[in-house]
Amino acid sequence: SSPSSKIHVMAVPLPAQGHMSPVIHLCKLIARDPSFTISLVNVDSLHDEFVKHWVAPAGLEDLRLHSIPYSWKLPRGADAHALGNLAEWFTASARELPGGLEDLIRKLGEEGDPVNCIISDYFCDWTQDVADVFGIPRIILWSGTAGWTSLEYHIPELLEKNHIFPVGGRDDSVIIDYVRGVKPLRLADVPDYMQGNEVWKELCIKRSPVVKRARWVLVNSFYDLEAPTFDFMASELGPRFIPAGPLFLLDDSRKNVLLRPENEDCLRWMDEQEPGSVLYISFGSIAVLSVEQFEELAGALEASKKPFLWVIRSELVVGGHSNESYDGFCERTKNQGFIVSWAPQLRVLAHPSMGAFLTHCGWNSIQESITHGIPMLGWPYGAEQNTNCKFIVEDWKIGVRFSKTAMQGLIERGEIEDGIRKVMDSEEGKEMKERVENLKILARKAMDKEHGKSFRGLQAFLEDL
Repeated sequence: SSPSSKIHVMAVPLPAQGHMSPVIHLCKLIARDPSFTISLVNVDSLHDEFVKHWVAPAGLEDLRLHSIPYSWKLPRGADAHALGNLAEWFTASARELPGGLEDLIRKLGEEGDPVNCIISDYFCDWTQDVADVFGIPRIILWSGTAGWTSLEYHIPELLEKNHIFPVGGRDDSVIIDYVRGVKPLRLADVPDYMQGNEVWKELCIKRSPVVKRARWVLVNSFYDLEAPTFDFMASELGPRFIPAGPLFLLDDSRKNVLLRPENEDCLRWMDEQEPGSVLYISFGSIAVLSVEQFEELAGALEASKKPFLWVIRSELVVGGHSNESYDGFCERTKNQGFIVSWAPQLRVLAHPSMGAFLTHCGWNSIQESITHGIPMLGWPYGAEQNTNCKFIVEDWKIGVRFSKTAMQGLIERGEIEDGIRKVMDSEEGKEMKERVENLKILARKAMDKEHGKSFRGLQAFLEDL
């Protein structure tokens, strides 16, 4: 190719809202450099929905949006059904998507626009084989904690010791102390998805070593939060395993990728609340609640008397909530709370009236909360969220969790209310607030354009590219 031609980067996110945001932020960074051109590839149903809302932000006018065919319909990204059927979802992906991606890359090459590298989500491990077909490098974007990378890396050992996908029963209280770079954790805190059927087990075994074939692994976390893990993984995979987060700090617009319309009225409501007083509740884009659990949570919020901002997606409650009791709750709390179907989360967390965040423990939400100095109540739903919750509560001590997860049984209103008071009203809560304020400074320092470790690492990555 002529020296003047641009380097063509193809980004392939996992089709889930939480995995798309970091990819878009990274694309924006790469697009700032005029030597690159970027294509973003989504599965067709998500692409069709995405283009409806897509307004190219400043600097991403040249981002090209492509789609590849896929039999699963995921217009808003992965949902509770996909998360509950991981083996089927991932098997379909590995079967259908490589051919579509190869066809697209070939077509672009024939049009005189060859692809020079693939950046893809860790869980799109099939893209490594596609990259190999064309003799181009694959870069992994890891959209979770470094601790999670080490757990995935240790899948062979966890299996060998019968601690994941166990044959026979499993004892949740067993302590796992051999995952290097990660503090000891109970088996109950190992990612939820590391159990399941044979098909899923085989997919996990196959995926684990593929990380070694990537040219770079960019982790959307920051060194000062997880230094021992970054040190261990870099000692295994080399200096191209780097902290690259919090990626959302690269973007001044304070917006994340949108697959749902945001309600900004809540920001005006927040303007009227006392500083540090609001409890924000959001379960992300996938998690769902039973009717009973919804009622317990509503009862706890009402009893707490705290001003609350609650994100209730239309599909949040399985089978829908009982209109009568819901209407009664809304009527009784109309001066206490504010309900939206989707919130502009980065601006909510940055608001002076923010006090605490009851979160499903998705990594974007946690990292955004840390970066705004907001302590948390952990309510993990699936994937690795139970592990994230353990990190928040035990390792970083910036939040509380409940005696069980909502997937394991009903969390009663009394326990929820106690958790709210502990974080927002107790001495212990004050200490959590101080610790998370310290981490906020370190998170922002990581992306400092002069000395930030994440920012400098990303610059080295771009130079290598």
